[in-house]
Amino acid sequence: MSIIEAIRKRESVRTYTDERLTHEQVNEIERFIGETKAPFGVDARIVLIHAEADEKPAKLGTYGYISGATDYIMLIYKESSFAEVGSAYLFEQIVLFCTNLGLGTCWLGGSFNRGSFKKQVDLLLGEKLRIVSPIGYNSGKRRFLDSLIKPKKQIKNPRKPFNTIFYNKDFSSPLEENTAGIYFLPLEMVRLGPSANNKQSWRVVMNGEILHFYKTFSYGFSDIDLGIALCHFEQSCIELGIKGRFKVLDNAPANKSAQYTISWISE
Repeated sequence: MSIIEAIRKRESVRTYTDERLTHEQVNEIERFIGETKAPFGVDARIVLIHAEADEKPAKLGTYGYISGATDYIMLIYKESSFAEVGSAYLFEQIVLFCTNLGLGTCWLGGSFNRGSFKKQVDLLLGEKLRIVSPIGYNSGKRRFLDSLIKPKKQIKNPRKPFNTIFYNKDFSSPLEENTAGIYFLPLEMVRLGPSANNKQSWRVVMNGEILHFYKTFSYGFSDIDLGIALCHFEQSCIELGIKGRFKVLDNAPANKSAQYTISWISE
């Protein structure tokens, strides 16, 4: 399965079958984790755990959001410039890899008990546990809580329309699908990306062969959401053979309701 297929397929799974990962799956995930580094010089790591305490299953607190999960990945990083953006980029790469293995995942930022998860890992000086995700087999069942978090009418695609989050040259001109050129599919993968409460708190201004990325909310997960968006964009470009790189520029268009973060420059 390709990255683009994984992005299209991935969904938040909150109810699992209690079945733990196989040794082969654990080995594959840990190998990929070991080979994958956070971008932008960020010091971050991913830890895969099987919830245990004294060789017995441990109850990890997710406040009822997750049921039946026994295996988790944890995002740990040290504070720095771009720390949350780069570490979220890294975490989403692992999530998409797990999707390719046929496993379910669910980003958890505030809906888990950090104390119970910290008991499963040794944090180094200056490290912060930021995000966790269960990894396992989707039970296919929807609980009452699932319907409250994500009503049936939102299941198919709660994402914003393409021309309301992407712009052409400046924020006064919407970017239409048929004018995005080779960047239509990478931008569509950005649009399909998960974000906290589906806020989609990022915007992109396309100016020729340069694309400027912004965040529109200052709430606690806007950098995390942007990191996921950058992962979807760049990894899709790599898969499609579109060459370029991220760089912070001094002359990006300014906007009162959006904070500039970084640009993609075609090569």
